[in-house]
Amino acid sequence: MSGNLHGLSWFPHFPDKFVSWGQEIHLYEVRSKDDHNHSQKSRLPYISVNYLANESRYQYARCVAASYHSDQPIIAVGLADGKVGICNFRDTYDSSWEYTPRQQRMCTCLAWNELDANILAIGHDRHRNDTCITIWDIERGVPKETSNFFGVGESANSLCWDRNHRTVIAGMSQKMIKLFDLRQSNATCQSIQTKTVQGLSVSPNGNYLCSYVDSVITLWDPRNIKSPLRQIQSSKNHLQIAWCPTRTSLLSSLQRDSAYLTLYDIRSVDNENSGEIYHVKRQISPLPAKYQHSGKFAFVNCHSWHSRDFERTLVLADALNILDFRLPATLHTAHSNRRKLPLLMQHPLYAAAAATPSSTNAATPTQQLPTSSCSTNSGSCLDFHSPAGSALNVDYLEPELFELDLVDETRQRALEDYGIRPDNKRFAELHLTPYLRNVWATLLNVYSEDRLTGLKATLGINLGHTSEALMASSRIESQLLQWPEGINNSNKLICYRSEQRDSALNLCGWVFEHELERFADQLFANKEYSRAAMICVFHLKIYHACTILSLAADKMKDPSMFRITVIALSSFNADRCSSSWRNQRSSANMQIQDPHLRAIFSFLTMEKDNFEAVLKEEGVSLADRMAFACKYLSETKLADYVTQQIQSSIDSGDLNGLLLTGESLDGISILQSYMDTSFDVQTVALVAINYFRQEHFADKRIQYWIASYLDHLNSWGLWEKRAELDIKIESIRSSSRSSRTVFLSCNFCGKSVSNALLDEPRPRSTTTSTNRLASCPSCRKPLPRCSLCLMHMGTMVNMSNGETPHTEVSSGWQTKPFSKWFSWCQTCRHGGHTEHIMQWFKQNSECPVSSCNCRCFDMDGTKPNTLRDIS
Repeated sequence: MSGNLHGLSWFPHFPDKFVSWGQEIHLYEVRSKDDHNHSQKSRLPYISVNYLANESRYQYARCVAASYHSDQPIIAVGLADGKVGICNFRDTYDSSWEYTPRQQRMCTCLAWNELDANILAIGHDRHRNDTCITIWDIERGVPKETSNFFGVGESANSLCWDRNHRTVIAGMSQKMIKLFDLRQSNATCQSIQTKTVQGLSVSPNGNYLCSYVDSVITLWDPRNIKSPLRQIQSSKNHLQIAWCPTRTSLLSSLQRDSAYLTLYDIRSVDNENSGEIYHVKRQISPLPAKYQHSGKFAFVNCHSWHSRDFERTLVLADALNILDFRLPATLHTAHSNRRKLPLLMQHPLYAAAAATPSSTNAATPTQQLPTSSCSTNSGSCLDFHSPAGSALNVDYLEPELFELDLVDETRQRALEDYGIRPDNKRFAELHLTPYLRNVWATLLNVYSEDRLTGLKATLGINLGHTSEALMASSRIESQLLQWPEGINNSNKLICYRSEQRDSALNLCGWVFEHELERFADQLFANKEYSRAAMICVFHLKIYHACTILSLAADKMKDPSMFRITVIALSSFNADRCSSSWRNQRSSANMQIQDPHLRAIFSFLTMEKDNFEAVLKEEGVSLADRMAFACKYLSETKLADYVTQQIQSSIDSGDLNGLLLTGESLDGISILQSYMDTSFDVQTVALVAINYFRQEHFADKRIQYWIASYLDHLNSWGLWEKRAELDIKIESIRSSSRSSRTVFLSCNFCGKSVSNALLDEPRPRSTTTSTNRLASCPSCRKPLPRCSLCLMHMGTMVNMSNGETPHTEVSSGWQTKPFSKWFSWCQTCRHGGHTEHIMQWFKQNSECPVSSCNCRCFDMDGTKPNTLRDIS
């Protein structure tokens, strides 16, 4: 592979083959587990592939499209001079598989017909005397009939085929979308004026057509394209949009200069009065977590969905590296704003097409992912009947998906104020997994003085000669420990003490020597028997550990392991038994299920100062292993161990690694890796909000997580929870920001209306204030009127009753009751005073403006019987 790549694509009917193009066109085959060529080095560094062939006749291809042929992999190639060639990666050359337009200009787009694999639609740039769209049947040779050419004097920006009919959909001349129905000899044409003509694509179920321009994505109904169904605005310009073939409603987008894949879950809900289109947005990075802040990968340039494997895509990073990425398994759930229709994740189309309500098992492979057993085969049928004409499809899901429904669990946690106040006593009552409960407890213990200070900074590791390193440096004392009486040990056991190490022990949850017995009794009361015994043994309190295990054995149903451990410890003699114990311990480790007991025997049978067996005991918590390392490792070995554990936490996505990193870039990388593994955006967002400050909070990854979680809260209608989180976010932002972030602006000049009123040097009389409020203070243009009382926005509505509220006039709008504020519909933009609007919608659902048919009240989740007096 030489030079930069421009794009890549899977073959629809060859699930193990894909093509990439740039200076040359290459054909690859993904290696299977049974492939015997694994000994050979892969041509691609990040994906194991076999290199099959290349096509050198067509260099610097402008566009390439993989065909739907099932007998052999075939591609269409469009060049800058307008030539279009058909390639099957064989040595033979067929001149009938090349088409050259009459007027030379660039080929802009290609689209194969899914219903008839031999039909290819070709799009060219504009020429005043030639057509821009050509329909080519490759079996019949080069197209010559006039019925195969469309669009004289126009340019084709993008092309696609309707999945249900022989209809070409084209974005033309940057200003319109045209539909050419080819089922008749005289093709009919339907058009709509729009600037969103790029990236035309029809959803797998044929219900939606999408297109984009710059930062706007537009959704259309291909059966009725008179007006768009919905527009989605993004912060950056789009580079590519595509529908996921294994999901009926998952739309993906790549944005310019972005390392994230943006996903839009498009849903249609039919309520009593109208059908509405909704979407849930989420962003995920397909790049490996360990490379995300290293600069190895910067941007994602292109991606291609796999036609069969569930939510699998090829990703082109930085025009050089190809990655194979699978979305984490989740159950995408949304609710209508009236909570009448639960919307479940669509089943993979290629499997669902063959599934029937009576089928219980389909012979399709299952896909195992790190955090859930999401199966792609048809499972039990949902007992759910959608109304006639509903856009909701009935899906077939495995029962395990309901048990592992992360979305439902996330929503329940949000309702219980999960992560809003982690230091609150109610936080301990939440239904959390032991892992998450331990993570939050560790973070709360490490967090002090408004900063999450990790062990790395506390111990001054890899800080160089900075001021933090000088503060963390202190005299390290070494002490030779004495074994208890009755235990002969010729091995010298040295422990290390310093002010920083004592602080690190405290952060790990350990106590000083004189408080050890109280700490062990506390662990015993919490039923952490083996851990209490382990910590006692680490402090050479072996007889006290025997007492703890003896008392614990009396409380357990199966005390055999604890009894055997007590006998072994009470008769332990280091000099006589060390070699035999060491041999027995290595063979018995597989039978000892308790990791703390394994750590005890590993410690007692160590050779000199080799603590590797204890430090690598993954069953013991990272906090306990770090405390042990701070007590027994020298300065160099401790620094190496901390660095090793940080990298291990980043690779595995273990949030306990935040104990080491604290608030740092490594900590953000751990959060990203955990996010990629579990897709628990709620936890990573709340950890970042609670414990990350200063410049790290502005990191784009943290901002993406927070925005994604806020989108989830919006999709569930949890407005109050969203508001609480917004308040918490604002409280930790820099105080230098302007206090006023939302204001009313004039439609004509765009300047703030409310800020101008607040800057008044002195109070005005009632009459003057009323006149001033009726127009913009900057340009003097009239402000909008209330659609019910027809008074200008900002006019005091209670003045008509003869009241003169002096406090409101003297202090401005900030003291107005909420009922006098101005509100408007986000769809039709009509509105009025809140008091008037609320009174209107108690009896009506349509917009109060006579010429508007918008059903404003249906857009809101508020029911008529829940409206209350807000004045």
